[in-house]
Amino acid sequence: MTLLPHKLRLSLLPSKQLLWLWLWWEMRASRGREFGIDAGCGLMQNRRFFDTAYYVGIDVDQDRLDANEIRYPGVRTICAEIEKAPELLERPADVVLCVQVMHNRHFKIGRTIPTISAMYGMLRPGGMLIFNIGARNMPFEEKIDALLQGKFDRIIKRPYGAFSAKETYFSPLLAVLMYLLPSLRLRGGAGKIFYVCHGRK
Repeated sequence: MTLLPHKLRLSLLPSKQLLWLWLWWEMRASRGREFGIDAGCGLMQNRRFFDTAYYVGIDVDQDRLDANEIRYPGVRTICAEIEKAPELLERPADVVLCVQVMHNRHFKIGRTIPTISAMYGMLRPGGMLIFNIGARNMPFEEKIDALLQGKFDRIIKRPYGAFSAKETYFSPLLAVLMYLLPSLRLRGGAGKIFYVCHGRK
């Protein structure tokens, strides 16, 4: 693993930098796949991780989506809440990504399970789902696990959250150390969980 891959997003928060490392690594599995969905795409900063032939960004902010279409010619956008997006898709996806969305302070936590269920519904058989949750969603952890159980060939679940409150220029170094040393990710307790689900059944 190189320390600064060209697609890697950078953050002064080590916990978030760890997330970008994981995302860079796991999204290599999108290479050669046809259709990817970025749920809660925001400014499409995670567009770089998709190696799919087609990309769709879902967001509730139409002005932001209009700007994204100018910035990234050829992308398709859907203006809707994630739970309502499946009925607006022309076809199921090979990859669905949703990070830094469900633990956002503007996200109503009661939408957690419906959102994850909707993303599962967007996938075609064999597809991959990647998402994360934060402290606000932790009360739903058992329900999330029950929802996913038996629906994928393999599920990777990584608790993390250390060094999430203070910015530092040593963020990339600390992120690499947490990447290599799982126990370091839990210093002070796990406030977040990263899910990678392969092989939708």
